[in-house]
Amino acid sequence: MFDQGAHNGRGLAEAERAKFRDFQEKARRQYAISGIQFDVRVLEGAYLRKQGYSEIPEKFLSRGAINLFVTNTLGYDIDRDRTGGCSMGPRPPSRRSGGDPFYKTFLGLEDAHDTTLPHEYAHHFTLDTQKRPTAAGNLWADLRNDYWLWLQRHGVSISEFRACANSEWAR
Repeated sequence: MFDQGAHNGRGLAEAERAKFRDFQEKARRQYAISGIQFDVRVLEGAYLRKQGYSEIPEKFLSRGAINLFVTNTLGYDIDRDRTGGCSMGPRPPSRRSGGDPFYKTFLGLEDAHDTTLPHEYAHHFTLDTQKRPTAAGNLWADLRNDYWLWLQRHGVSISEFRACANSEWAR
């Protein structure tokens, strides 16, 4: 989803959309080495930013898919380290929330690099987003995924990226 709320409601500029398309094309080429293909559908929408928290209305979310949100910059609640990306998976219901059944990736173009989107996809492909990670677990997953992505960029097929083959969004 391209964020229509970016730039005070003006949406993403054509140069930003082109930057995303370039990132997605690089990710497509890299993951093709490991036998992964993408089926990307683009829609326009906006996510809400209230009291320092970002929320995506359910009408913009799809079950059985990785929901990718592209905006100019991510809120601190999503991207504390200013990496330009964040991925998360479903959360079960709790006392404080009704849960969240969706897989999501957020991409903030101002902070993202050409390796950010493949890195965030790797968290879904290796099933990292199906667990509640600790800080140490997330650091390990980041290092592992970055190493595998480096190998993949150098022509090595990474079978671990196909761990997601039976996921509802990978069919």
